[in-house]
Amino acid sequence: MLVHVLFAVRDRRSLQRLIGDMDEHCIFDIVTTGVQALQACRKAVPDILVIDAVLPGLDGLGVVDRLRRDLGGRMPRVIGGSRTCFGRAGFLRRGADAVVATPWKPETLKSALLLAMADREERIDWEALRPARIKAGELLERMGMHASLKGYAYLSCAAALASENESRLHAIGKGLYAPLAKHFRTTSGNVERLIRHAVESTMSAARARGVYSLFGNTIDPAKGKPTNAQIIALLAQKMRVGNSEQE
Repeated sequence: MLVHVLFAVRDRRSLQRLIGDMDEHCIFDIVTTGVQALQACRKAVPDILVIDAVLPGLDGLGVVDRLRRDLGGRMPRVIGGSRTCFGRAGFLRRGADAVVATPWKPETLKSALLLAMADREERIDWEALRPARIKAGELLERMGMHASLKGYAYLSCAAALASENESRLHAIGKGLYAPLAKHFRTTSGNVERLIRHAVESTMSAARARGVYSLFGNTIDPAKGKPTNAQIIALLAQKMRVGNSEQE
């Protein structure tokens, strides 16, 4: 299946060689302003958006902000291009999949595109995971975790993924944080941080009793607050046991 790539760049000439190398794998569209990028993405959402930080009218960071607001979960993968630290940091804060230096170099950009295309191969059916996410949420509420915490949503999704595929726990960054970051259009570091905050908040004061009552002696209070990986693994195990008892 061909991958639809939209380039929003100031100089089309820098893309000629790249397009020649990859036209068997991709469908390419090229625009040269931020407004044109917005219009093109709203008309037909591309699989991958390659965008300059600096564009006429509306800059690349502004385009990404508006698309995240308008498209939500349909947001394309983003490869940002910048020649400054400010632009690079801006793209990374917005959850870009990659940031490369400009002027665009064909080989560097090709590598970033190939990685984005490879990552795209893993398609998680989030709608099909919804029942598992609900079960995880019920367990989190029994722990005393408030659904208003941002980490609650991340943790329920992580437990759902781990309950269906335990191997994700062997490399929690790549197996859980990375797909969650892509789904929620944020960064892996932000997913990890907010899950940790949700766990630590729940373990504070009287609510810690809910955690110990749910997991019993699998959590030792003497060892301090459980890690993200421990909580996710215990939730996933509870969910798997519950599923097997229902069968």
